[in-house]
Amino acid sequence: MPVVKREKEMGVSVESLYLAITTFEDYPKFLPEVVGARRHEGATIEKTLVTYELEVMKRFEYTLEFSMKLNQEIKWKLVESNFFKTNEGRWLIKSKGPNETHVEYELDVSFGFLVPGWISRKLTEVSLPKMFESFETQAKTYKVKK
Repeated sequence: MPVVKREKEMGVSVESLYLAITTFEDYPKFLPEVVGARRHEGATIEKTLVTYELEVMKRFEYTLEFSMKLNQEIKWKLVESNFFKTNEGRWLIKSKGPNETHVEYELDVSFGFLVPGWISRKLTEVSLPKMFESFETQAKTYKVKK
């Protein structure tokens, strides 16, 4: 699958969005396909490993390593998977005001087996806009002290 890039303006603060993205354990609450998310021991504010369990036609797990710059950027790369061959990308978030954030999202993913084109298109054309909406909605639930 080619690299997917999307941009969007979200009506939330950069701090709230950063918190929504990096509170990995909350993903099952607002992303229906995520049935589990576990942060590994030894996490720091700048680096962490997270293992996800997803249910998309079948159940599978994968582990990502995240590198983070507070309220600016979240990058990840695949560590281990029984589904993905590659999975890396980033969120770049920039404040445009107290409750306005510009988001750039990039994803480079490939699978360990042949995936039909219609599934790849569903991931990018249907799932990404829904995912953005889910993160924006979740960000609105966080009360960030400034």
